[in-house]
Amino acid sequence: MADLLTNNIIAELPFTDVQFTQQLNSIGNFSGSILLSGVNQTATNIMNGTIPAKTAIYVDRDGVLLWGGIVWSRTWSSKDQRLSINAREFESYLERRVITTTTAFTSQDPISIAKTLITNMQAATNGNIGIVLGSETSTSTVTKTYYSYELKTVYNAIRDLSKANNGFDFSIYVYYDINATPTKLLRFGSPRSGVAYSPTNTSIPVIELPGNLTEYEYPEDGVIAANKIYAVGAGSNEGKIIVSATDATKITDGWPLLEDQINYSDQTDTTLLGNFASAQVGAVSYPPTVIKTVMPTYIDPIIGSYQIGDDIRVRIKDDRFPNGLDTYYRLVAYNVTVGENRPEVVTMSLTISTY
Repeated sequence: MADLLTNNIIAELPFTDVQFTQQLNSIGNFSGSILLSGVNQTATNIMNGTIPAKTAIYVDRDGVLLWGGIVWSRTWSSKDQRLSINAREFESYLERRVITTTTAFTSQDPISIAKTLITNMQAATNGNIGIVLGSETSTSTVTKTYYSYELKTVYNAIRDLSKANNGFDFSIYVYYDINATPTKLLRFGSPRSGVAYSPTNTSIPVIELPGNLTEYEYPEDGVIAANKIYAVGAGSNEGKIIVSATDATKITDGWPLLEDQINYSDQTDTTLLGNFASAQVGAVSYPPTVIKTVMPTYIDPIIGSYQIGDDIRVRIKDDRFPNGLDTYYRLVAYNVTVGENRPEVVTMSLTISTY
């Protein structure tokens, strides 16, 4: 546990029932509880070390930081004698900061715009939580104005930018620096982050059944499938800006027309809206599949040896795939359930990479 503003370590606490999640371009969660019965609260600094919205939490496994975030709530149960903690990754702080000064960007790199928004955010009094920025750039440009009256959150601004043109990935990566101090680095990847598959890359993790997998789920969800997407921008009534994109290959293959919409009420750039629509229809034109695989954390590939955004090779041969499945998927989220009275397991969420 650390003070959010100073990053000073203020406690190391004996959590149980621990689960934590990482998600690409989104915000993962942490939950855990502390049995207070018989614990010296003064010596362990439990109460000061878990104050919601003021305290940071880091998860260390075998000397490697796997997760970091902010404690947002805690609940005491007198019946169970337990203090339950809920936290979210450091990206959640960006949801609690808004753009209060009108700022215009003309034909600028969207990653550079995102970095400027973070720099301006951390320049405010008590607004710097120590997010470090790297040197990444992209090859695309965006023209965008953020008006003070919109009070748009920094998180929503960056997430919208990540979908522009060729797009980019973003996540806050936690690690120990050379002084063994927990550090949070906002990383960008254009058009993607993580280790990508190539015929010459032998470092891609492999998960398989039979093998290191204990179980998996293979859902296909037609409810959210769409082969024509309408991107709705600024304006009202007849003046509302609407741009659409269609996956024509699905129409020619005999699929029924399936329509949906996405909303960007502050967006006036029709080219940008078209990019949003094209990216969305590319992701959902076939009933999206997010494979969920379950495996122990301590067998190859060991937790910590891969990161969100990496490609994973999946090989399965069973009743669902009697002829075998051998495909490269992208790791977009994982959830770790820490073992106490059961094995420690990681559940991976994998999708077909669009890059």
